Amino acid sequence: MTDRPLSPLSDSENPAPQSRRARFLGLARATRDNYIPKITGSVSQMASGATRAFANPNDLYDDQGRILFPKDTSIHLFPSYTRQVDDKYYIDVKGWVSCPGLMTRKNRLVLSLVRQVTRYNVNNSATDQAINQLASEKLKPDVLHDSDTSDVESTSSDLSKNELPLDPLHSKSSTASSLSNEDLIKERLAWFIARSIPNAPLTIVVGSEEVHGEIAEKGIYTDENGNFETTVEVNYTPSVVQVRATTDDTIFSFQNIMLVPSDGIGLISDIDDTVKLTGVIGDKREMMTSLLLKDVSSWNIPPVIKWYDALYKASHVDFHYVSNSPWQLFSTIDQYFKAVNLPIGSIHLKQYTGNIISSLMEPTLSRKKRSLDKIVKDFPNKRFICVGDSGEYDLEAYVELAKANPGRIISINIRFVENSLSDVDDLKILTELKRILATKRRVVNSPSPKVEEMPNLIDLSEDSSSTTPEAAERRAKLPPMVPKKPSNLKGSQLQKKPPLPTRDNIHRAHTDSELKSDIAFMPSDGNLEVAPPLPRRAPTFQVSDEYEDSHHVNLFDNLQNIYNSPHFYELEEMDKRGATWIRKVITAVQDLEETGTDLRIFTDDEHEFFSNFAIDIKN
Repeated sequence: MTDRPLSPLSDSENPAPQSRRARFLGLARATRDNYIPKITGSVSQMASGATRAFANPNDLYDDQGRILFPKDTSIHLFPSYTRQVDDKYYIDVKGWVSCPGLMTRKNRLVLSLVRQVTRYNVNNSATDQAINQLASEKLKPDVLHDSDTSDVESTSSDLSKNELPLDPLHSKSSTASSLSNEDLIKERLAWFIARSIPNAPLTIVVGSEEVHGEIAEKGIYTDENGNFETTVEVNYTPSVVQVRATTDDTIFSFQNIMLVPSDGIGLISDIDDTVKLTGVIGDKREMMTSLLLKDVSSWNIPPVIKWYDALYKASHVDFHYVSNSPWQLFSTIDQYFKAVNLPIGSIHLKQYTGNIISSLMEPTLSRKKRSLDKIVKDFPNKRFICVGDSGEYDLEAYVELAKANPGRIISINIRFVENSLSDVDDLKILTELKRILATKRRVVNSPSPKVEEMPNLIDLSEDSSSTTPEAAERRAKLPPMVPKKPSNLKGSQLQKKPPLPTRDNIHRAHTDSELKSDIAFMPSDGNLEVAPPLPRRAPTFQVSDEYEDSHHVNLFDNLQNIYNSPHFYELEEMDKRGATWIRKVITAVQDLEETGTDLRIFTDDEHEFFSNFAIDIKN
C-alpha cells in the first residue's frame, strides 16, 4: 500500500493541533469579549432599576425596576421655543407626566374648602378659615405611590367614580355656562389634584422636515414632581417633537416646533393682572371664585389684548409669557389665550407646591429671574420689551434684567392695578409717579446746553506784529498785574479762632409769640404743660410744575433730594405703601440711568400710550 501525497492546505484549512493551555486562553478571551459585556449591561440595568426602586419605595416598579404607568396616564407638553445658532437647532422641551387624581381624604378636604370659599353671598369667619386652610403649607401635591388605593373614598366602588377629570385641555365642555358649578370646580381643579408620576423614563424624538431625514433621540426622567425640562440639539431642520414613555409606547404626546428668530424684537409679558384679570392683590375669595367659576372670557383686558395683537401683526414681535402661576393653571390659561386670541408664544410658569392660594399669590423674584435670564441669554442679538403690572414685583424683576443686559431692554411698561400703589389714594400716587417719570424723560430728551468756546485770554506770541486785532484789543482791556509783596514786609500769619461748640438742645430761637403761647399753657402750680399736637393732614406729596421747570436738572441729578423733603416725611408717615412706590420708582430710574431703558406706568384708558407705542418701537 502506497501513501498518496497530500494536497497542500493553508494553516486555516488544516489548523495545527492546539495545546490545552492555548484552548483555555482562547475561551477566556472569547468570554471577555462577548459574554462579560452582556452580563455587565444586564446587571447595570437591573441595578439602576433597583436603585430607583429603593430610593423611591412608594413608586410602582416591576421586577426589573421599570415603572408601571397607571391607566389614563398623560404626557402634557408646554409651549416652548426653538432657536437656531449657525447650522444647529436647539429645541426646548418641557412638560409634566400625570394620571387622574383620586378622592383621597386630602382631596375631599380641598373640594370642601373650595366649595365653602366660592359659595355666593357668603363672607364670614368660616370662609376666612377655609382660605387659610387652602393656603396651608401642609398641603402637598399628589404623587403616584403604592398607597393610592388605600385612602380612596370607597375602595369597593368603581375606580372611575373616584377619579377626577383627566385633562381639562381636551374636555368636551370648556365653558362655564355649559357646566354646573360642581362640575366646573372639579374640571378646573383636576390638574391641582392629579397625581404626578416621578422618575418616569421618557424618550424624546425630534422629527425632521425631510421625509427620510435623520432623527435625534434623547432619554430623560421626570423629577420628583413629574416635571421634565431639557434641550435637544440637532443638525437638521426640526418639524415636530414626540415625547413617549420609554416602557409603554401607547403613552405619548406631540408638539409642533415654535422657531423664534434670532434677531428682532421680543416681548416678555407677565400673565396675571397684565393680560388676564386675576385679582392677586384683591380679595382672596373673589379671586378663587373668578378662577374656578367664571367664564374665561370674563378675565379679558381688552386694551392690552388689542395692543399685543397690533404689535404682533405690525412689528412681527415674538412673545414670551413669564408668570408666577403654577403649571397646574396652564389648562385654563390656554383656554383663555385661545378665547381672546392672544399671540402665541412660549410660556414659562412655576412648579406647584401643593397649596393653591399661596401658589397663586407668591410674589417671588427668584422664580421669574431664571426664566427671564434664560430668554435673554438664548437670544443675544434680540432686543426686548418688558410688560408687567403694579400688583407684583414685575418692576424689580425687569429692572434687574435691564441692569444685567444694558442696551438690550427697550422699555419696561407697568400696568396700573387698582389698590396697589397706596393705602390712601391710588390716583394721587399714580399722578406723582408719572410726574417723576415724565420729568426724568424731559431731562433725558432735552438738548444739552451749548458751551461757548472760551476765548484765548493768554497770548504767548513774542512777535507783537503777528498778533490779531482781537488779541490786541483784549490786551488793552486787561488791568495791570498786582506786584507781589516782598517777604520781609509780610506779617506773621494769625491763627484762626476755633468755632463755637454747637448746642444740640437748641434748634431754633423762640419768638415772643411762641413764648407767650407756651406761657398760656402753664398752670397755676408753675409746671409747664406741652401744647396739644396739630391735627394730621392728608398726605400731599407733590412737586410743583414751577419747581420742575426751574430745578428738574438738579432734582434728577440727585433724586435722593425727594427723600429729604418735608412732604415725603409726611407721606411716609401717612401712606407707607405710597412712599414705598415713590422709592421704588426713583430707585428704578437711577438703576436704569446707563441702560438705555425707558420706564412707563400706564392705565387701561391711556389711549395715547397704546397708540404711540408702535411708533416708538420703529424709531
